[in-house]
Amino acid sequence: MELKNNTPLSDNVRANEILEVILAFARQDFTKKVKISNADNVLDGIGSGVNMLGEELQHSTISLKEKEQLLKEIHHRVKNNMQIISSLLNLQAETTEDEKFLDLIRESRNRINSMALVHEMLYKSKDLSKIELIEYIENLCKSIYQSYALPHSNIEFIYDIEQGIHFDIDKMIPIGLILNEAISNSLKYAFPKKDGKINISLKSNNKNYILLVGDNGKGFKANFDLEKDSHLGIQLIFMLANQLAGKLKLENEQGVCYKVVF
Repeated sequence: MELKNNTPLSDNVRANEILEVILAFARQDFTKKVKISNADNVLDGIGSGVNMLGEELQHSTISLKEKEQLLKEIHHRVKNNMQIISSLLNLQAETTEDEKFLDLIRESRNRINSMALVHEMLYKSKDLSKIELIEYIENLCKSIYQSYALPHSNIEFIYDIEQGIHFDIDKMIPIGLILNEAISNSLKYAFPKKDGKINISLKSNNKNYILLVGDNGKGFKANFDLEKDSHLGIQLIFMLANQLAGKLKLENEQGVCYKVVF
């Protein structure tokens, strides 16, 4: 169709009407349409194009919302399946009194719970690309503490988490597992007197993030050899740090501190 330039673009009323419709689309309000005068002029042609754009955007928005809801349901089902596995481990634990076997079950259950918590928070989140870090860490610490805390113990968690830091699921899973291993180690070995503090810090530094998990407990034994004496938990932390393309440093002064830079 050949457009006849009968109406100049300086016609503010018509131009403003079109602009208002475009702004409504930006607000995801697709009920507004440009009125076409059938004068076969330039602004009618632009208005028709804007109306078609609105229809395309409306269909795309509905499709994205459907996909987002589907992803939420997937995260919900993954979380439920992980909780079923955790419950089965609990049932298995009730059938034995072997302390080593019970420790293995508890460690496996906590690792599963740390991953399930990521999927639970994604299911509840408004933005599937982001997980609220502070809330996740606090919930994870409570869960681990309930699993390992001895009667009459008094362990204080101190948080220093930078506001506004968010990670996607690919980073949150290894971060959660690192936290799980480090905190579990502190609760199991660091506090023979049942009292102590666990500090958790995560901050950004230029292009890197620095995760610190430390306690004020008794520390490693004298002449601790990282290669010979490290158990599965520490080995997992090294592996998970590598998964984050980061580096792990262990400090053994006034307790144990795990420092991961990624």
